[in-house]
Amino acid sequence: MKPILRLFALVLLCINFSYAYDAFPGGWKEYDPKEFMKDARYQEILDEAKQQFIAQASRTNEISGTQLTVKDVKGAATQVVSGLNIRYDVDLVGADGKVYDVSLVVWYQPWKKSTMLIEYNIYRIN
Repeated sequence: MKPILRLFALVLLCINFSYAYDAFPGGWKEYDPKEFMKDARYQEILDEAKQQFIAQASRTNEISGTQLTVKDVKGAATQVVSGLNIRYDVDLVGADGKVYDVSLVVWYQPWKKSTMLIEYNIYRIN
């Protein structure tokens, strides 16, 4: 009976831990995008991710033009890895007026001063 009690105690401890840190270890933690973007560091990371997105997506002809500006940040989340994965859900607008609904996932390692776009998805183009 003792192994079952120990297992139960371990499960309770894990549940308590996950609530204390507002996310499961290794999971994504969602933020209010307006509050998140008040941090200049996250603005700089988004700008770098946007430039990398433009370079990658224009090479594959997924977007037209190379001038995109951030119209709206609709979502932001982080995931602790060897560094930090940051997911931005944004609307980017081109000089031609096209709006791209995009999700950008960036791998950020501050000790290496490294920002790398590791994934992007274009959901809609208006």
